Amino acid sequence: MGWLKVILKNFLPRKTHFMGIDVGTHEVKVAEVKVIDGEPEVVALRRCPSPQGVWSKEFDEEKLVEALKEIANPRLKEVITCIGGENVIGRIVRLPPMEEKELEKAVRFEVERFVPTPVDQLIIRSVWLEEEENESRKTPRIRIFIPRTREVREIEGVTGEGRSLLILAVPAAVVYQYHSIFSRAGLLVTAVDLQAFALWRLFGRGAPGTVAIADIGAKNSHLVVVREGIVRFLRLLPVGGNAVTAFLANTYGVEFAEAEKMKLEAAASREEESSGLPGLLQASDLFHGGIMEIARELKRSLEFYSAQEKVQVERVILSGGAVKLKELPGHLQESLGIPVEVGLPDIRLPDEGPYDPAYAVAIGLALREVV
Repeated sequence: MGWLKVILKNFLPRKTHFMGIDVGTHEVKVAEVKVIDGEPEVVALRRCPSPQGVWSKEFDEEKLVEALKEIANPRLKEVITCIGGENVIGRIVRLPPMEEKELEKAVRFEVERFVPTPVDQLIIRSVWLEEEENESRKTPRIRIFIPRTREVREIEGVTGEGRSLLILAVPAAVVYQYHSIFSRAGLLVTAVDLQAFALWRLFGRGAPGTVAIADIGAKNSHLVVVREGIVRFLRLLPVGGNAVTAFLANTYGVEFAEAEKMKLEAAASREEESSGLPGLLQASDLFHGGIMEIARELKRSLEFYSAQEKVQVERVILSGGAVKLKELPGHLQESLGIPVEVGLPDIRLPDEGPYDPAYAVAIGLALREVV
């Protein structure tokens, strides 16, 4: 029936409007990308708070269903999405050329080595991260549902000889839950991508040299190292903007919610403005402890990559909601000793004020079927 699919593809209207949804621990972000005159443009960006404890073992699924109904475009039923990186079970390995059946056995063997869940309870997928010599460079394609586990798991870098292969394992029960939530919101999930691929698509696909992309969220941060346009290393860092909030709460003896308010007020003000105001935190206090924790995790991971592949990362591109802490890039650059910049997507954005780095993953997801 392959010929029928080809015929239908040629005759059916080509889709030009795509929606990416990133359900984070703090916010749900939506990005719509439309192909206009042959070029993709971001035509809409929306956000709303995530339900408390989203993707934890127990959370109110109906609240997420309602949030998705509220934030999604009712005219677009199909969506590209991802689930929090703390739920990913995966590994990058290097394998020599082999037949498809041999590859399946090799992938199964690797999964049995690093996943404690019985293989018959998993959905296993793999994707080559680099092409063979006779293949052209193309976007990594993977249609897979990312697992939900309580334990944070790392996706390490590349070792050994051969081509780089990313292996992912997914508990089947999570697939059913995930499909159910989006379906009840009236949405059809056409693909569940990796945050790493979304970030690569937005910032790393054409980047020269060796570049690290760090998406710093509320609870966790995603680190992707790209060398000459190819993903070479992935890691989930168990630290994010909440580290700053927790530092403030412990230091000043206040509740987490009050510390979050203090953080946002200080981040939005200039230090000379805050220095004389009672109850308003000075920027220097804000970045003394929590951000150093983020810097330590990033530095440790970049040093691990450099030792593994004998290649130094040349610069860091930042994205994620925590990047709105305006002094973060400078502090990270001082700690890491290499240039650090906030990533700006090379795509037309809506004329609704300055770009918010929190939308990076959502935009990268929406671009999946375009680039």
